[in-house]
Amino acid sequence: MKEPQATMTGRRWRHFSVFWPFIEAGAAGPAAQDESSDASSDDMDVAPTKASTRRAVPTSYSSADSADGDAQSDAGTDASEVAAATDDVDMATNSTGGLPGPDVIHTERYKDVFEDVPLHDAVLITFCRTAQFDGQLFGDNVVDTTVLTEDQNFAMEENAVALGVDCIQTLYGHVNTTKLHRLIAHLGDELRGRGNLWEGDTSENYRLHASCKRMFRRTNKRGTGVALQMMRCEESQSTALQELQDADAEQHPEDQPARVVRTADVAVGGNASGSRRGGDGGANATVTTAVPAQTADISFSGRGARSTVAELRATWALGKVGEALCLADDEQVTHHKTVRIMARFEWGAPTVMQHLRAADSFIGKSWLSWVIYKALDGGVRWGRLRLVFWSVAGQARSCVVVQRLRRVTARPGYVLSTFGCARLAWAFDSDDDVYPALEVVDAVRILREEDVQTDWYERAERLGLRAMPSERNASASEWRSARFVSNRFFPWKSRSMRPGF
Repeated sequence: MKEPQATMTGRRWRHFSVFWPFIEAGAAGPAAQDESSDASSDDMDVAPTKASTRRAVPTSYSSADSADGDAQSDAGTDASEVAAATDDVDMATNSTGGLPGPDVIHTERYKDVFEDVPLHDAVLITFCRTAQFDGQLFGDNVVDTTVLTEDQNFAMEENAVALGVDCIQTLYGHVNTTKLHRLIAHLGDELRGRGNLWEGDTSENYRLHASCKRMFRRTNKRGTGVALQMMRCEESQSTALQELQDADAEQHPEDQPARVVRTADVAVGGNASGSRRGGDGGANATVTTAVPAQTADISFSGRGARSTVAELRATWALGKVGEALCLADDEQVTHHKTVRIMARFEWGAPTVMQHLRAADSFIGKSWLSWVIYKALDGGVRWGRLRLVFWSVAGQARSCVVVQRLRRVTARPGYVLSTFGCARLAWAFDSDDDVYPALEVVDAVRILREEDVQTDWYERAERLGLRAMPSERNASASEWRSARFVSNRFFPWKSRSMRPGF
């Protein structure tokens, strides 16, 4: 009996490629590394500014994603040059495509590509290149997700060669697969010839196959004539297309037209606009509301929990919430678990609604969102939500309390930083504080949600390879030693997988 095999396809591959570099960063490496100073740089820009180059050496990278369309790369690379590059690879120590051994760093090819980079960092570069290229192919975090420019085509060709030839074949030997060959030698022609950019997610094709199979089973050799079979086929096809449209509406509500809601559901003070249907103005009347253009247009009224400042201060890490709010212990606030914002993306993509949460228990688990927000001095800061307020001291106010993060200088040669990932640590008001600093941030100042990962490299070095975030102690030294990394590869907005429907 044949055993089932786990496949890495479709959305599973996307999840793997986005998060694996951060796990790989802590899975291997030397035990002792000197860390640079923790100088704060909260006002540093987080937007992409440049494009990455072809070299696999980390120092040649910038903090940009070359899918932005600003990449300037060499258009002269062709299939013959790629083939010549692959033939010159020295595979004396790794000719079977297995895992890279310790001797691979002594080959001339490795020294030419990675120079003096350690082997574990070379493997991490390969994972980061894979995640970066995956984002380019899917159109992650770009201004226009419907247009592919020639500069973007050239950049993807260059990065495909760097991934396949410089990284994979240098480390793993001659990996002779048709997929890798097509990626290295034929990607540009495929994109220019057909614009075939929406077939990267194989789960979409599998889903379409299921609809076709249902149509075939229902119509083939059933009925007394061809006319009846055609009618059944048309009915099945219409149903399948409607299912696809409904699923797309659930996954991408921001792309849907204005919605119709009951008048009773429109919050007082909201920005609903449109015409009523019916002249009685009763509970069954409807209004048409447009998608909000900014966070200030979103209504935040509703049912929430009321507490005093003293009750909030009893929660761990919130001892200074009264000072942050400038309120006495007996004053009251109304708090909720969720705040809605219209996210603003630094790369210029259209805004989209995001739901941010601050709940110690949400469906059985804690959910504390990480955010990027504008500081009062105009700089950009990171933080983790701890409280969401709808009213403060009797005054309606949509704001949140965040635990502040500060940006710290990465240690020399840190691969994730060379790919644009910001290294972060908790910020403290004074040297005597046990918990991170709290800051009150109005919802309109929140730019967007951020995906923040634990710095596994630092954690493994300090607490051991098997240490987990849930096992950490709550001491002041642990808070101050913790390090995090922003996920530069996370796809906040991607190309639609069904542009034709």
